[in-house]
Amino acid sequence: MSSREQSERPRSSRRAASILLGAALAALASPACDSPDTFLPFEQFGGPAGVLDGTLTYSGPLPCTKNGRIVGAAILLAFNVHLLPPPEGLGTSAASLGVVPGEKLFDGIRDQLTFNANGDLWCPPHRYVIGSSPHPSVTVTAPWAIAPLAAGTYQVRGFYDIDGDFDPAFSISNLPSRGDIGGGAIDNASSVLLGGAPRYRRMTLGDVQADGSLAIGEEGARITGIAVTLGLELPLERPVFYAKEVMDDFEGNTNPNAVVLRSDFQLNNFSEANPGATEKSFIRLRLASGVHPDEAENGAASPFNLPVNPPMPFVFTQQDVSGDGKLSPIDHVPETAAVPALYPLSIFAQIHEEEHGAPHTPRPTVVLQGLTLYGGLLPTVGLGAMGTPIKAANPEVIIALRPAALCLHAEDPDRPGLLVVSHETDAMGNNILPDPEGVKAALAIQFKRPVDIAFGCLPEGKYAMNLIYPTGQAWTTPNEAAVCSHLEALSADGTQCGTRPRLASQAALLVVGPPKDANYCATAPGAAKIKEECF
Repeated sequence: MSSREQSERPRSSRRAASILLGAALAALASPACDSPDTFLPFEQFGGPAGVLDGTLTYSGPLPCTKNGRIVGAAILLAFNVHLLPPPEGLGTSAASLGVVPGEKLFDGIRDQLTFNANGDLWCPPHRYVIGSSPHPSVTVTAPWAIAPLAAGTYQVRGFYDIDGDFDPAFSISNLPSRGDIGGGAIDNASSVLLGGAPRYRRMTLGDVQADGSLAIGEEGARITGIAVTLGLELPLERPVFYAKEVMDDFEGNTNPNAVVLRSDFQLNNFSEANPGATEKSFIRLRLASGVHPDEAENGAASPFNLPVNPPMPFVFTQQDVSGDGKLSPIDHVPETAAVPALYPLSIFAQIHEEEHGAPHTPRPTVVLQGLTLYGGLLPTVGLGAMGTPIKAANPEVIIALRPAALCLHAEDPDRPGLLVVSHETDAMGNNILPDPEGVKAALAIQFKRPVDIAFGCLPEGKYAMNLIYPTGQAWTTPNEAAVCSHLEALSADGTQCGTRPRLASQAALLVVGPPKDANYCATAPGAAKIKEECF
């Protein structure tokens, strides 16, 4: 294998973050490592580019059928390793995707499939429905390809959209849902079969230049023979939520759909010795599963088709904070060892609003990571003290808003991130970060780059709310269910977008607002660094 073909080997993925794309099956073979062939892209792409291709193996239930056709498709996504999707990174979209239609993938076993004579939808019984009968399992293969791709190092992840509800154009339908079959290109099949953490194959397109960057030559680049397996049936729905209540003892927030966090917000009391006062010092959001009960009927119907009538409870599990592939007491939040770090992960991502037609201006990614609580601070501590793997369900999750933001230049992996903490101490003089070096180390593992810390005002603006499962399944508000497109007129009473219902509960967002003390923002110890890295 030449140096041009050799991909950088990744560190082991975190166990909890690999459920979706980390199943190793008997059908998974070690991926081939072939010389990149010359690849001249389709003319419309306008120049040399890269392509990844190989064989897809699907091992799972029979597909659904409707009107004489096979429902669904295999969706294969190529992610730049520096822009991986949550929870492993902050990438917002794949570099490119490939699709293998169900009609093509299952063509060889078409005579084994069930087609209702009246054309109605037929699907295999779902194994996660109590009392359902086991469905037969099949193994089929088909070629796949993803192109065009720019020079870079990629991972391939994917899933079979068994119910045909995937649509990459909309955030409410652009991720796998319950029953879809997940997988990817995995490098360590034998160790995964023994219970190890999956490690996704890294594939590098392009040659290393004098400055260390990658570039694709005039002949293009191709890596072929890549084995992708889809074989893990997802037991969870996406964590659909709405903001039910805001709990705020100090700032006066009452509207859970538009919570304001001052950029210089300071916790009143942050002390392990007083957990009750500590919890009340945070602005907290109570997120409930599904949509507002008044919207459940519309949410479950077309065009949304959401799993909200009835809603699915949230499933709580522990994060592998240390990245060692094991879940243990060391996997706790950075502030204290007493509180386990839990999924669903809560991320508030700054929304960059640009005028229509204006040129795109690269901006740093700015996120606030909420503190996930199971029923409150003390119940969460109790959950972690049980000494057994954490797995619990609840129709609500409480998210405490940390007055801290992480600024990253996602497309520059060598540039350190910056954690902005609004104040070094609480109002009582207690340190907010008792172990700054431990915090930096934990963030470096999570985001795969060094992270510095600066004290000063948080970047102002609107932030989208996100809940993320370890499978990568996620939910975001605001989303299309609440936001009318420019072609849809908002009704006078706010309940309709054009001819479709509007789900107002899906409009929730966080606003980091102006400070109480503008002078502090200008003179805080980290003010200059924050301006450089976060704006």
